Amino acid sequence: MKKEHLYRVTLEQLDAVSPDAASRQLQLDFGNHDDIFSIIEIERQAAAATGLSADDGAMLVVGLKLFGKVIMSNRGNELFSAFEPHFIDFMKNLKKNLKKDATEK
Repeated sequence: MKKEHLYRVTLEQLDAVSPDAASRQLQLDFGNHDDIFSIIEIERQAAAATGLSADDGAMLVVGLKLFGKVIMSNRGNELFSAFEPHFIDFMKNLKKNLKKDATEK
């Protein structure tokens, strides 16, 4: 069995728009079979393939990994059934573009 990498994502509100902003924080722990930091680095090196800034690329990778984990953990859930094929197509296209950019360098 392949060992999972363990991650913690922390979301903290930094502005003072809400009166209780200082206390607003969410922390999520999750596992993933991929080294997400390596994927972020690959995306940053292949920024021409995605056209995203470094921060947008990192947010995309983290967001997709979190969303993908939820989809896979809830296979069969009607909420995701119509979207899952599109998510898979998007991931295949993203990987293809990142690999294409890497081979062109």
